[in-house]
Amino acid sequence: MTIGNGLRRVCALGVVSLGGLLAACGGGNPFEERPVPACPAAYLPKDTARMVQFNGAGRDLTDVIVEAEFTGYLGDCGYDLDDKELDVIISPIITAELGPAAQNRAVALKYFVVLRDPDGNLVEKSVFDINMAFSENLNMARIRDEQVTLSVPLDDVWAGPDYEIYLGFQLSADQLEYNRRFGTD
Repeated sequence: MTIGNGLRRVCALGVVSLGGLLAACGGGNPFEERPVPACPAAYLPKDTARMVQFNGAGRDLTDVIVEAEFTGYLGDCGYDLDDKELDVIISPIITAELGPAAQNRAVALKYFVVLRDPDGNLVEKSVFDINMAFSENLNMARIRDEQVTLSVPLDDVWAGPDYEIYLGFQLSADQLEYNRRFGTD
């Protein structure tokens, strides 16, 4: 046996022994990772997923300035297991159409992102502004807004998948009533 071969055997034996020693101390394989919890589910409630803005008190088709709706979202989440924090990243996709009462080619809309805990309590609500510009020859536009990030401390990160995310337009009481009365299924 050469010195090189003997040294390799001692090193290999040391690595195997170290792995066994660490497993005995921790009660399991220290190199095995726990799966990361799933992201919370996201919802677009029917009552707030659509917004119609009217010109004045009229509710006729000719009074519509803009009609907008959420057509989807892109999202992801991450967990900081050490700091026990959930980071939700979401980017809504909104489609809008100018109505006959529109006076210009741009509209300002507001939408919200809400995070609710497993008991249904509101944990965080943020309202965001979005400006949609319409091309000169088009009355329809689609926009994917910038990513929105919500960071929420959790007592137990493994409860993260039981949280819920809601997106919708920040509506006036009249707009909400209109959606409930004339909303689509």
